[in-house]
Amino acid sequence: MTPSAIGLLIFAAYLIAIVVIGIVAGQQQKNEADLWVAGRRFGTTIMTLGMMAAVMHGGSILSGVAFAGAFGGVAILPLMSFALGFLIILLFFAKKLREIGACTLPDYMGERFDSNALRAFSAFVIAASSIVYLIAQIRGMGLILEGLLGFRLEWSMVIGTALFIFYVALGGMLAIIWTNILQFMFMWVGLIIMMPAVYSAVGGFTTVMQNVEDVAPGWTSVTGTSWSWGYLLSWWLVWFVAYSTRLELLTKVFVARDSKAARYALPTTCLLVCIFMLYGNLYLGGAARILVWDQIDLPDQAFPALSASVLGPLASAIALTGIASAAMSTTDSLLLLSGAAVARDFLRKSIHEPRGIVRDEHYYLRVSRLTIVVIGAISLAIALNTPALILAIVSYAVAMVGATFFFPLLFGLTSPRTTATAAAASAMGGLAITTVWTGLTLAEVPWAITVHPIVPGMALSFALIVGLTPFTSPASPRVLERFFATAHDSQSEGG
Repeated sequence: MTPSAIGLLIFAAYLIAIVVIGIVAGQQQKNEADLWVAGRRFGTTIMTLGMMAAVMHGGSILSGVAFAGAFGGVAILPLMSFALGFLIILLFFAKKLREIGACTLPDYMGERFDSNALRAFSAFVIAASSIVYLIAQIRGMGLILEGLLGFRLEWSMVIGTALFIFYVALGGMLAIIWTNILQFMFMWVGLIIMMPAVYSAVGGFTTVMQNVEDVAPGWTSVTGTSWSWGYLLSWWLVWFVAYSTRLELLTKVFVARDSKAARYALPTTCLLVCIFMLYGNLYLGGAARILVWDQIDLPDQAFPALSASVLGPLASAIALTGIASAAMSTTDSLLLLSGAAVARDFLRKSIHEPRGIVRDEHYYLRVSRLTIVVIGAISLAIALNTPALILAIVSYAVAMVGATFFFPLLFGLTSPRTTATAAAASAMGGLAITTVWTGLTLAEVPWAITVHPIVPGMALSFALIVGLTPFTSPASPRVLERFFATAHDSQSEGG
């Protein structure tokens, strides 16, 4: 049996499991809460597995190995950024985001600052940034399926996109949580299979670090093979802010059974993911640089090439299926966020309800599912024509989200004095400058490429929220009571 035939059989078995989960979960969708936050039914264990799958996705493995292989020691930056970003969510965001009963991030923006306009703007940012995220995830999944199934890259991207659109549109967050767990298990099987094979080929962690330095001088230094300290620090800021406002993680907070489940799941997830990053990024990236770097055309091909070089056809097919399935574990969450942003936050909360227009739950479920299909198709169309490094694409998306939401989240959840005007200016200003700077970076304007676009975006966002708050009016007592009154928190904990 040929390697591609083996890959096809293994992927077909996985495909059947995903379709069954989507159909079963779809039969349980009765209202918006079921579709978007899975009825808020999950405890710490399921939350931890779901969060790990959202972070440790196929794109993070594929792009992490590519990034580490290409640049070296700078790949440790996401590890530090991840730990600190999770700490921010744990200390400042998790408890209140769960207790206010919101379904989405735009829900929080609209309720905390009592502004449907800000809710609608936030929904637009979520939908737009999700498309950028999805482009990277679709490309990553396509590259893996290309190696697994032997299909052309374009057809591999189409197959993967069609699959996750199906189960997300049908089964919603419930399907996402359960498929995330299945994807997480598949992914770890794939990584565990590779561990002894890579060790046999290149040795342990210390040996790889020594040998890769001989192959690529500077690889093991903090700045890697070619980075400046300025870009190094701005890249660290990108991922710190990214993990603090990571949409897939914040969305998982909303599905927790209570605030305790959300808080306990975060540190457990953080520890396990840090271990994963050391192995899945640095070690495999170094091994790829030693073994297969001269055999590939693009850095993003490093992981499939490494798998093929150290494993037999069956084991390689299992490993690649695991990584392909993991690529879907972030993609599906982003698709659902897009559907919720358009159907709930924009159409229902920002347009219909303020005007007294009444629609039943099934209407918004249909709109959400249609949005999922449309955004998935748009992302696929762009991904088919995007050659950029996957991690670079993702970094621009997280920069836009971070510059928009980080300070309105941080100040809005910790200070009752933070005003709607200041939050809106901070969000819009941060997004605007980050978007413009990203365009200049892509155009390779010399002075723009010295720092990542998130740096000017975050600077302006911070200046606006701090500078405008003292001169503008805070939200009404009714709104502040919900977010800051001890009595309300106690009632929410009990309910």
